[in-house]
Amino acid sequence: MADILFYPPFPNRHLLFDQLFRAVWHFLPALAKVNRLVFPYAGDDFALLDVSQTLDMAKVFLSRDLDPAIADHAPKYAGKIALTQATGRAPADYAAAYPNLKGVIVWSCDAASVAEAHAIAAATGAEAVMADPYQVQQETLLTMRFVYKLFSQEELGALVADCRAKFMAGLKTWKGKGVSCFGNGPSLAKVVEAKIDPGSTVRAVCNSTIGDAAALAHLDPELLVCGDPVQHWGASLYAGRFRADLARAMENPKRVLITQLGYVPYFRAMMPGHTHARAIGIGNDRRTTFNLDLTAEFLTAATANVLTMLMLPVAFTIAGAHGAVDIFGCDGMAFAAATKPWSHANEDDYMGKMAVTHRVHPGFWKRNYEEEYWSYCQDLEDILQAAEAKGIAMRNRTPSFVPALGKRYVRIA
Repeated sequence: MADILFYPPFPNRHLLFDQLFRAVWHFLPALAKVNRLVFPYAGDDFALLDVSQTLDMAKVFLSRDLDPAIADHAPKYAGKIALTQATGRAPADYAAAYPNLKGVIVWSCDAASVAEAHAIAAATGAEAVMADPYQVQQETLLTMRFVYKLFSQEELGALVADCRAKFMAGLKTWKGKGVSCFGNGPSLAKVVEAKIDPGSTVRAVCNSTIGDAAALAHLDPELLVCGDPVQHWGASLYAGRFRADLARAMENPKRVLITQLGYVPYFRAMMPGHTHARAIGIGNDRRTTFNLDLTAEFLTAATANVLTMLMLPVAFTIAGAHGAVDIFGCDGMAFAAATKPWSHANEDDYMGKMAVTHRVHPGFWKRNYEEEYWSYCQDLEDILQAAEAKGIAMRNRTPSFVPALGKRYVRIA
């Protein structure tokens, strides 16, 4: 079982509790593999801290910006949280104190702390994980990737095999049908309001649409697609509400979740047991071409957008050669406006809820939106060209600023 050290020492209880409760969420799927989560503390009120009380009364101590469900899971960490008084240990001392140290979670990435954490990692053979929510854009993803490594190769292989078997079983029902893919841009609201019928197709929705009751009622999707480490699988209140919406959407027994492979253990840790058999995770890797047939290889190309990384590879696999895929609600934006997050259906409500993620993960939003948008546009053109080369008929059914979709626009009759 692994020991995990959080570093540097915490100067006050506010920062301590923030990281402790984030850790409750991050390590939940691998709780059985954790011996101790070690939190060194340098505040002058060390003697007043009571770990058992903090876990048992988590609802009192938990920030309102974090998922309230974390409080329900906190008592499971009884005996696994070690609060130690900071003593200025040398890196080699950690090797003696924690012989099974597997990770050093660097929650504050100032230069001195990073150097010290790397020295501790070198002395112990542990991995240093940069997880400063203020400075590291992908702090949540990097932490989750580390948690993923606590599982054995046999366990990971079984997870892949299980997800692939579920996908293949679903494919028997979906295969050969046309597919309708719905983004969550502003035009989606018009599709729902006008009650536009996408026909007898397999229907896939993504991201915030999973929590849009009106859209779910009208579109009646079989596939729910998501994969954002912060907005869907993070520790924030927004992510918690998204997961609650996901749980409600999954009450419909015909619906299947499509997400990234590494998030399936989180799904299983917090979703009702009867939904577990309908959660499919697909791995991804860096590659120069898109995989449009997941039956040949159960991996997708890693991109920064759910449409190109998950939804379309699944859709093209279902449609098959000479099939048909329609896209709705992927509005994009004018390149001149690509300096901010994209607009969404129900924009006011969406952005109001999203504000909490800016407080919990400020580093995540320090992004180059122009570069991301340009990359998305290029990826989308590449994947659509690859699909058309296989004879798949591509139609974009709602207006879009994205060049690849704009030139494939076919007005809804």
